[in-house]
Amino acid sequence: MKLKIYNSFVLSFVLVVSLVFGSFFLPTKKNANAATAPKVFLMGGAIADNNSEIYNALKTATGKTNPVVAVVCSAAADYATAFDAYTNDIPGHLSYKNLFTSYGFTPVFIPVAVDNYITEAYKQSNIDLINSADVIFFNGGDQSRHVRSLLKDDGTPTPLFSAIQQRASAGAIISGTSAGTAVQSPKTYGEGISYGYLYFNGLASKKISDVSLADSTHPDNGAYTTGFGFVNAAIDTHFDARGRIGRILLAERDLNLKVGYGIDENTALSLNGTTGKVYGERGVFVVDSTNAVYGTLSSYTANNVKVSYLTSGDIYNSSTKTVTSTKTLITTPYYTTIRDSSNIFGEYETTITITRLVDTNVSYLYGDTYETGPQFTLKFIKDANTKGYYKNGKYTVSNVTINISY
Repeated sequence: MKLKIYNSFVLSFVLVVSLVFGSFFLPTKKNANAATAPKVFLMGGAIADNNSEIYNALKTATGKTNPVVAVVCSAAADYATAFDAYTNDIPGHLSYKNLFTSYGFTPVFIPVAVDNYITEAYKQSNIDLINSADVIFFNGGDQSRHVRSLLKDDGTPTPLFSAIQQRASAGAIISGTSAGTAVQSPKTYGEGISYGYLYFNGLASKKISDVSLADSTHPDNGAYTTGFGFVNAAIDTHFDARGRIGRILLAERDLNLKVGYGIDENTALSLNGTTGKVYGERGVFVVDSTNAVYGTLSSYTANNVKVSYLTSGDIYNSSTKTVTSTKTLITTPYYTTIRDSSNIFGEYETTITITRLVDTNVSYLYGDTYETGPQFTLKFIKDANTKGYYKNGKYTVSNVTINISY
C-alpha cells in the first residue's frame, strides 16, 4: 500500500512538472512541426554565360568544390527540346551541361517533360539523381509546364517532386531562371502585360492540366495556377526590362501574398532564411503590400504599397523589412530637373523613376501609362523613411510609397 501511494505521488509530481515546465523537457507541437525555409537562388532570366558573379555565388552557397546540379528542363515544349537545351550549345550560349561544367559544377540531367512525366516523374532512377544533388535548377520557358511535369492534377507532388522537396529540406539549393524562378511561388502567374492586369483587375484561374497561363478571354491579362511553394512571395522575372510592376501589384492582391520579388534580367536574388542578397547586373524590386489599401473601381487602384530597389551586394531582411547597402547614402541630390515618366511600363522606366526620385530634390514623381483608355498613374512618394544610395553607377532605394490611380 505504501509503495502504491508513493508511486501515485511521484506520477502526480511528474505530471505537474510536465505541465508547468513541459517546454524544457518535451518538444512542443509547434517546434516539432516547425519547417525551415529552403535556400533558394532565383535568377531573373537572360543570364549571360559570362556572369561569373552569379554562377560563382551559387556555387559558393553550396559549400562544395564540385557541387552536383540536377538540371530540370521541364519548362521546355517537350522532352526533345529539354534534352537539346541541356546538351547542345547554340550561338552565343552554352548548353546547361557545358555552362555549369565551366563553373565547376557536376551537372546531371533529369529527363522529365510535359510529354513524358507520366513515366519519368515516377522513376526511381530520376529520384536517385535528385537525391545526389546539391542544387536543383529549373530552366526557363513556361512555368505551367514545370507544374504539369512535376505535380499531379490535384496539385499534390509526384514522387519526383517529393524527392525535390525532401532534398530542399535537407539543405539542397532550389534554383532556376525565368520560368524556373517564377514557379517557386505558392501560386505562379504569367502571360499578359502590366496594363492588361490593371485594366481587367483580376487574374484568371487555370488548372494544372491546362498547361497554360494565358487568359483566353483577355489576351493582355494573365492567369495563375499552383506553384512549387518554395518561396512565400509573388515572383516575377525579366522584371523591368518588360515593365512588370503592374503585374506584380495585381498578383499580390489576387494571390493573397503580401510581398513580391521582381527580379531583373542578368540578375539574381539569393534567399537564405530571412536574408536576401542581390547579385548581377541590374536590380531586384521588393514590393510590400502588407498595408496596401485597394480601391473598389472596375480597374485596379491601390494606395500605400511600399517598394524598395536593390542592386549587387545589397541585403534585404524579410523579417525586419530593412535594406542594407554598402553604397554611399545620398544626402545632396545630383539632379535638378524633375523627370516624370510618360510610359511607366516601358523598358526600365520604373527603375529610372524610383532612382531619380531619391536623387532629385522633390518628394514625389509620377509615372503614367502610355495607354490612355484609361490612363493609369503611379505616384512614387518619398518621406523621412525613404533612403537612396549610389556608387559606381548603381543605385539602392528603400521605402518608397506607390499609389496607383486612374
